[in-house]
Amino acid sequence: MLKRKIIEMNNKDFFRIGRVRISVTTEDHAISSIKEAIQNRQKGYVCISTLRTVPIANRDDKYWNVMENSLMNTPDGTPLVWCAHWWGLKQVERACGPHIFPRMLKMKDAGLKHFFLGDTEETLAALTKKATQEFGADVVGSYSPPFAPLEDYDFKAIAKMIHDSGANIVWTALRAPKQDFLNAMLVPYLNDGIVCLGVGAAFRSVIGELRQPDGFLQKIGLAGLLFKRKDSSWWDEMKWYAEHIKYLCSYYFEIKRKKIQGKKYYEY
Repeated sequence: MLKRKIIEMNNKDFFRIGRVRISVTTEDHAISSIKEAIQNRQKGYVCISTLRTVPIANRDDKYWNVMENSLMNTPDGTPLVWCAHWWGLKQVERACGPHIFPRMLKMKDAGLKHFFLGDTEETLAALTKKATQEFGADVVGSYSPPFAPLEDYDFKAIAKMIHDSGANIVWTALRAPKQDFLNAMLVPYLNDGIVCLGVGAAFRSVIGELRQPDGFLQKIGLAGLLFKRKDSSWWDEMKWYAEHIKYLCSYYFEIKRKKIQGKKYYEY
């Protein structure tokens, strides 16, 4: 596993939900940190974290290790921001993929060279066209990987495509946690100065196939209802939201217990 090169400068730059590390950050801070990492010739990956992925990492050692060794784990979902606020970290704000992705595509003078990894050839073609023609982004390459287990991927070949393109930022869209595992497995093959981010549905959001939730749904933590999986029913989604509430309640009482015990927000 890649040894983490830390964007977070010290213990106080992250908090724990269970045993999972989440960055103390905002959207603006996350973007500036990613740009700084590229400029400083760091390499690594960023996980965009939600209440779907945090419980998985709390249960699964392999995924926990992926998140523990990332450059950052940004709080995508509103419930993760609530957890930060329960710790007293009122400065924490959402830093989600569908917002970070288009903002960084529009940064014409930042020296960013974008590579898109994931989704279909049709989506990548539409995304590349919009990113270059409407946003002025320097898109240097893309690749639609096979529908196969990550163990079957040729990471050396993917890394060569990225190096040959001259990219310094790689956007992956395979849905979490698969995209985070992919980035963690790819980064050891990459040269310094390349950062990977898993942004899930952001590719299709940018090209207009998925609409972004309004402020009300975000505030009450139900934004994910607009991104229902095609292979799941509404009943399955509502059962997941029942689990969502269970996890959130358990994290609330865990944070209360830790505070009573005198533990710090970065301890577990």
